[in-house]
Amino acid sequence: MPQLLTEVYMRITKIEITNYKSIKEPVEINYYNGLPTVLIGKNGSGKTNILEALSAVAEANGNYFGMRKELPLKYKVHIRLEKEDAERLFPGKSIDEKCEFAACSGEDCKINRIESECLIPLLRMEIDEISELAGELKDAFNTYTKQLTKIAYGERNEQPLRGYRITDFHDSTTNYDAIKFQVEFVLEQTEKLIKSIIQNFCIEECSFKFGYIPDYYPLGDLGRLCFKLRYVKPDLAPFEEKFITVNEAAIKREITKINKATKASCEKITALLHELDERAKRLKAALTDDQIIPDNSGVFYKFIREVRNCVGAKCASLRNESSEVIFKTEKQEREYFRSDRSRVILQTYLNRVYTGPDKDEIQKQISENKDFSLSEAALNEFEKYLNEHIPEFENGMYERIAVEQSDGKLPSILLHEKSGEIVDLNSTSAGRRWYFTYYFMKNTLENGDLFIIDEPAAMLHPLAQKEVLKELLQLESRGIRVIYSTHSPYLIPSDWKSVHFVAMTDSGTTVTQENKYDALKQVTGGDIFDLQALLERYQKCGPVGAAHNCYKALIHKYGSIEKAAKNVPFSYDTIEAWKKKKRGTSFENVINISNALAVSPKELL
Repeated sequence: MPQLLTEVYMRITKIEITNYKSIKEPVEINYYNGLPTVLIGKNGSGKTNILEALSAVAEANGNYFGMRKELPLKYKVHIRLEKEDAERLFPGKSIDEKCEFAACSGEDCKINRIESECLIPLLRMEIDEISELAGELKDAFNTYTKQLTKIAYGERNEQPLRGYRITDFHDSTTNYDAIKFQVEFVLEQTEKLIKSIIQNFCIEECSFKFGYIPDYYPLGDLGRLCFKLRYVKPDLAPFEEKFITVNEAAIKREITKINKATKASCEKITALLHELDERAKRLKAALTDDQIIPDNSGVFYKFIREVRNCVGAKCASLRNESSEVIFKTEKQEREYFRSDRSRVILQTYLNRVYTGPDKDEIQKQISENKDFSLSEAALNEFEKYLNEHIPEFENGMYERIAVEQSDGKLPSILLHEKSGEIVDLNSTSAGRRWYFTYYFMKNTLENGDLFIIDEPAAMLHPLAQKEVLKELLQLESRGIRVIYSTHSPYLIPSDWKSVHFVAMTDSGTTVTQENKYDALKQVTGGDIFDLQALLERYQKCGPVGAAHNCYKALIHKYGSIEKAAKNVPFSYDTIEAWKKKKRGTSFENVINISNALAVSPKELL
């Protein structure tokens, strides 16, 4: 196996999600460098479900407080690995310029399977090479045994070799059977290891699933291993020594001859055993998640850990404030809604900022007992952090922020205004609550983190929304992945390519993206929500219905299929298939034809 990977650069290109609430069929969410991922669509189309699913993916692989444990959600994360990093993973192997692979979910929503036409064959090649080594070792040892037997016994039938004394792994003397057992033990372990690993491959999908890997027990110090015969004088009784004379010098000369004759075989066995043991150890470690002794883990599982770290980036998730206001119940009023902003801010702080020695204990008691009791030290640290990160527009509006707590309940965040009034954050306006929460959360973010927002700034003034968009674009420029849904035109980036159109159909939530943005902007007058309406009309009309309408518009303009084919980039056969409703057309083609005919796309849909 190759050497350890450090500072591997991976880039998520897209995520496929299925089997989560309204998401019945796979939907694709694409990521673009420097641009936030934006979801637009009507209420009830499934935007929030997509955001929840993306958050669950990050949380499941992040192993931090708030993780969702049991979800039916299935997903594939498509990742690009640069050539240099791929070659460090498998040195000496031929690697594509850009190595693409998919990290897939398992039963616990964590990644436990890799699909890759680039990486998986290389892993399989490593296992095949170890299998070949095991076969070579078996053949070499059999050859040595036959050679030794023939030298010692001549043409007689083979006899047990227990009497042979051989140098063992620690340069001590042992018998042949003990050495044979060690060799066979290594071979048996290797065979068991490889058999177990191979069961996790799926050739059709070019994938590898991480499952149980049996233990492998190394031989220890193999540097002094030497398969040499050694003379050991028999232990004779005193009366035997009177009658039995052992010619030690002659015996040692014969042993020297035997060792010389078998030297090549011994050296080959030693080398093969050493290499096989080392590679089997590394392979076992490479595919084992050894969190207790991380340096014991091999390169491939360290790579998978890097993948999980990439997918399970620290995630800050901010819910839609307006929906909480509209749909709050009496119970929420009493228990949940009143404290929601404080809860989100506190949990974000504990997950991402707080480093006190009682951090794990606090998170455990919150998770298991809903007990938000904080030590005095932790409470003071929380209060200090809030006062050091006051939103700019709030500066000068109040004296300080205080945090109070009683009886294990969620701490209250209190704004001490200059008028002398003390206001609970949860009692302020929805817009103010949202911005406070957003501001504190974004200040905890670092390069590689994930920020998911359901309808950011929905309750803010349009100018404030534009400022929020600027801030979100700045976060992207700092390497922070931003994903949000919106109904506001003020929160759409000037570059539309990262915008996803979400709709509810008979098959559940669907996601659409189109690629010719300049043409689309020209058609829609730069209004992406007009484009969304066109997409919805296209989906209702269907590709075949849209194609037939395009045919009728072409005939109206040119009079015949022949003339139409000369003036638009479509063949006679294609247009005729549109006429007979035998072939559909893409939304992009509808836009192209509307441009060519100088008619509104609505007329074609």
